[in-house]
Amino acid sequence: MNDFGLEGKVIIITGAGKGIGYDTAITFARYGCRLAVISKSLDDLKILRNNINLNDDYFYYMDGDASDEKIVKKFVQSVIEKYGRIDILVNNAGMRFRKRFIDINYKEWQTVMNVNLGSTFLFCKEVGNHMIQQKSGKIINMASIVGTLGLPELTGYGASKGAIISLTKSLALEWAEYNINVNVIAPGFCQTSYTENFKQKKDLYNFTIDRTPLKRWGKAKDISNACLYLASDLSEYVIGEVLSVDGGWSAW
Repeated sequence: MNDFGLEGKVIIITGAGKGIGYDTAITFARYGCRLAVISKSLDDLKILRNNINLNDDYFYYMDGDASDEKIVKKFVQSVIEKYGRIDILVNNAGMRFRKRFIDINYKEWQTVMNVNLGSTFLFCKEVGNHMIQQKSGKIINMASIVGTLGLPELTGYGASKGAIISLTKSLALEWAEYNINVNVIAPGFCQTSYTENFKQKKDLYNFTIDRTPLKRWGKAKDISNACLYLASDLSEYVIGEVLSVDGGWSAW
């Protein structure tokens, strides 16, 4: 099987306990990467490890808040001490909530910004500093179609994801001279842990299906495959791009 130049590469994945992050970890393990994963849930990380079945030389994990600066610094330093380098970063940690803008309080606004944008900022800063020194690296940030197109009742989430897109483009320009590829993925509606709850809102769920040209939600695998491309040798000439993986939603 073609390893896409990933065999032995060290990859950090945030929010790896569930959904897209979980599937991304599974995918990169299959291509011979050495994993370093973080999630708030230690139980989720233990389940991931059992399912991947890698030895300690290829799997490192820590439970903690990816938007906490002290935890991020500790985690990144421990990864460097263990593996000696970091080749790929996937900033996947995030949260969302549905509420009309007029009803959002400032604490809720700060929370979604800290978790989504804040964690991306912290990991880009810590890992980016290391990649600058080694003069190579791939950074993949996770945004959303809501960050490019907007949807009602997702203003906080959309604002944080739009900021991630802007951050990605700026970093791509700043770090190109160090051979660091920074790109962003904008998923559409995907089957993750919140899918069943979303289906209870039948009118909204049916709208998302009707609005998507492929007439289905995406799968976590669709996003992890996009990560695979952006992390591999196949994307050496790609920087600052927004890769929409949304079944055609943004083509309208």
